[in-house]
Amino acid sequence: MELFKKALDVQKAAAWARELNVTPSAFSMAKKQKRLSPVIAGNIAMKLGENPEHWIAIAALEAEPDGELLARLRKKITSL
Repeated sequence: MELFKKALDVQKAAAWARELNVTPSAFSMAKKQKRLSPVIAGNIAMKLGENPEHWIAIAALEAEPDGELLARLRKKITSL
């Protein structure tokens, strides 16, 4: 959600939806679920001048259910 907050500092969710050619509900669902899809995260990252691979990976990990494998990865990745 860190990337989502950065994006909303630049422009409103409706503007992002238009720019990325997705429905506004994609952003309302992201807010509700507290995660972006990896594809949306990567595209927002590119628009913000951030590393898209980094944010795609974080979005993918955020989508995973909690478990031992995810816990191991989170120990290795300091940004989560």
